[in-house]
Amino acid sequence: MSFYSMPESQTPPQLRLRPVLLVLVCAVVLLTLTQRTGWLSRPYAWVHDGVYAPVRTALHAPLQWTQHGWQVFAEKQDEHALLLQQQQENQELRAQVQLLGHFQAENRRLRMLMDSLLNVTDPVLIAELSDTSIDGYRESVTINKGERDGVYVNQAVIDPYGLVGQVVEVFSRESRVMLITDTRSRVPVYVARTQQRTLVSGSNGYGSLEMPMLRADSDIQVGDRLVSSGLGGIFPRGYPVAEVTAIERDARAASMTVRLRPLAHLQSMLEVLLLDQRHIAYPPQAVVPVGPPVPEALSKNAEEKDAAATAEKPHADA
Repeated sequence: MSFYSMPESQTPPQLRLRPVLLVLVCAVVLLTLTQRTGWLSRPYAWVHDGVYAPVRTALHAPLQWTQHGWQVFAEKQDEHALLLQQQQENQELRAQVQLLGHFQAENRRLRMLMDSLLNVTDPVLIAELSDTSIDGYRESVTINKGERDGVYVNQAVIDPYGLVGQVVEVFSRESRVMLITDTRSRVPVYVARTQQRTLVSGSNGYGSLEMPMLRADSDIQVGDRLVSSGLGGIFPRGYPVAEVTAIERDARAASMTVRLRPLAHLQSMLEVLLLDQRHIAYPPQAVVPVGPPVPEALSKNAEEKDAAATAEKPHADA
């Protein structure tokens, strides 16, 4: 017996719609039963837990791993950028703190300079150090003021604590100052306690002073201050120069050696004051004759010649 199958093109439309209607009817029945009785809840849970959930987890895992990796990478990048920013801000703050400390120190130094001017009656000029020169026994500094600013040779230089030195070279925009600790320097001073006059000069030791050997009975003590006497017309009178730190007595030579410490902060100063004393007219120095006295006969002949020349001068003028 043979079966004959009708071609699909020849199948009536009613027969082609039957499977679809059957599926719809079954779906409606199942939905109705599920809503009314709930007997499909357990099989649905088995299918969901055993098939749907594992498949969904397996499909979503690569995407979640990728998103998590990108999130971690972005967080590390943000943390690194934040760390770099904080390091840069920290360096900037440190630089500002250092600069602030520099400004505070400079302000304190300038305030000390201005406070020291209360006891100064001469015109002054503030200058900053631009260079230091220590060459053998010579000690000098370069300042940023020169001829254009009114600086002149042999001008006295001080700081808030005492005498610094004198100007030895003047250029257009800067000058060179010889310190009192230079071996070429000589400063006439007197002991503030006893008014005894003496001389202070630079020594062979760096940044130190010395004075001529004194007699063993000289009245000088440790702690005595030496003040500029003003003799010579270079250094003004009354400025602190040095302090006695030690006294060594030599009984055999009946003398003593005095060790001094300069009162000016020569090793740490950054600003100095230049005293302008050009308005002070110093009296001419008296000429002291040198050599043995002139014989009396020659002296009389010289006086007679001077008198004759004086008498003949009016006739010559006429």
